[in-house]
Amino acid sequence: MILSHKHSFLFIKGRKVGGTSIEMLLAPFCGPSDIVTPISPVDEIRRLNAGGAPRNYCPDPAVEARYLQLVRDGSFDEARKMRVHSDKVYPFFNHMPVALVEQLADFDPREFTLAYVVRDPYAKIISLANMNLSFSGYSGAPMENNAADIRRSIQKLFETDQFLLARNIDLYKTRSTYQHQIILRQEHLVRDIRSFMDHLGLDQTDAEIPHAKQGSIRKKYSAKSMFTREQLDIVNRAFADEFNHNKYEMI
Repeated sequence: MILSHKHSFLFIKGRKVGGTSIEMLLAPFCGPSDIVTPISPVDEIRRLNAGGAPRNYCPDPAVEARYLQLVRDGSFDEARKMRVHSDKVYPFFNHMPVALVEQLADFDPREFTLAYVVRDPYAKIISLANMNLSFSGYSGAPMENNAADIRRSIQKLFETDQFLLARNIDLYKTRSTYQHQIILRQEHLVRDIRSFMDHLGLDQTDAEIPHAKQGSIRKKYSAKSMFTREQLDIVNRAFADEFNHNKYEMI
C-alpha cells in the first residue's frame, strides 16, 4: 500500500496482480510524510537501490530503521523474522483494505486518486498455487513450476479454501468519493502504469518497471487445463462479483 500526500494518490495492493512491482516503481517518487508499506526483503533491496523505501507504516521509527538496516546489510533472514512485510503486524500493512486506510490515515479522499490492479480470477489462483510451491525459497528469481505440480497445489487451495485469498474486490471497496479512481488491468499492466504515472504527473524518463515475484506467467497455463470442472464452478460462484465488476468472462 502507498498513500502519497506528495502526489495525492492511494494505491491499494491486491494479491497476485503485480502490485509489488508497482510499489517498487512508485516508492522513489514518495515524500517523507507518505506511507509506504514494506515488501519482501529480497525485493526491498531492489527498491532501496532504486531510491525508494518503506516509511511511516509503524509508530516506532526504530523498528523501521532496524528493518531497513537488515535489508541493506543483506540479512534477509533476520529481516523476514521481523515480519514487518507480513499482513497486519503494524497499523499499515500489505494488502490493506482501502476502508481501513481511510479509517487510520489522515487524508481527504476527495482530493486523492485511488488506484488498484485487477486480474482474471482463474489466473490469480494459478499464480497463488505456483507461489505456494516456491515462495519459501524466493530469491528474486522467477518462481517457475510445472503444470502437474501447480495442479496439485491448486487442489490444496480448494481443500483449505485458501483459494479465497485471491479475492481482492473486498480490499478495494469504499464508500468514499475520490477525485479519480483508476483501475489498472494486469493484461496490459505496463501500458496502464504508464498512463497512471502520466495522470499523476510523474517523470518517467528514468523509470524502469520492475517485475517482482515473477511466476510461471510466461508459460501461459490456461484455466481449462489447470482446473477441474468442479473447481471452475466453485471459482465462478465465489468470484461472481469480481467477474461481473471487472468484466472477465466465466468459463
